[in-house]
Amino acid sequence: MAAGEVSARQARQEKRVRLSREARIQHILAVSQRLFSTHAYDAIAIEDIAAEVGMSKGLLYHYFASKRDLYLATLRHVLAQMMQFTDIRSDLHTGLSETLSMFEQYPGLAKMVLRAGIGSDAEVDALLATYRQQQLDRVYHGLGFSDSHPLVLLGLQGWLSLLEEVCMRWVLRPDVTREQVVLLLEQSLQAILISAASAVPAPERERMGLDGLTADT
Repeated sequence: MAAGEVSARQARQEKRVRLSREARIQHILAVSQRLFSTHAYDAIAIEDIAAEVGMSKGLLYHYFASKRDLYLATLRHVLAQMMQFTDIRSDLHTGLSETLSMFEQYPGLAKMVLRAGIGSDAEVDALLATYRQQQLDRVYHGLGFSDSHPLVLLGLQGWLSLLEEVCMRWVLRPDVTREQVVLLLEQSLQAILISAASAVPAPERERMGLDGLTADT
């Protein structure tokens, strides 16, 4: 083995030694996110992931018991990022832009996350259902509503479905800019809220804090 190859190998080993367990897991998840979003699940072998991560298959199994376990962990990792991005209380515009940027960087990520790229899997379906409910609660409370109303909840569920569909389709439309899509999503949310608020009786609208949202706004 050449001296240069020995030095490079030693450097990689030293780097691995310095990494904490959490840092290694984050590195694995970053690599798996890229692989699962650019290749079909069945087309990726655990050996491929281990090679990309830079560790042996046996060491990878020390962190994740199987490829499916790694896929589920990757899905949780991505959903957590998406949940953070749609925090209306901080900055919805920036959050939507960051969400779209993530899908722009990995065009297959939307399909992996929002269309369950692993195929029919009860645990994946449960993760997505939990994420969508948490996202709905987060958006609803982030808007500052003091109470719930079925019509407003229905409208927000429709908007979140629109958000997913737009993410899926936008990556195939290079002629539409990210900023245009963000504005579309922001304005569609505003329109849905105005329409829903206008259909809620005035006493309920005032109680819920929807008084500022009417067709005359």
